[in-house]
Amino acid sequence: MGYRTRPTAARQFVSADLLQGILVVSSFGFWAVMLGLMPVLLFRIWLA
Repeated sequence: MGYRTRPTAARQFVSADLLQGILVVSSFGFWAVMLGLMPVLLFRIWLA
């Protein structure tokens, strides 16, 4: 019965790592989209 505390703590750490990884990936995707759209926007402004 004493071994049940470790898996729950491990699951909590894993869930926290997954949430942090999802946040990092989402933020990286956001910055990638922003950096990808910046040249297009600047090019359109330059053309206008």
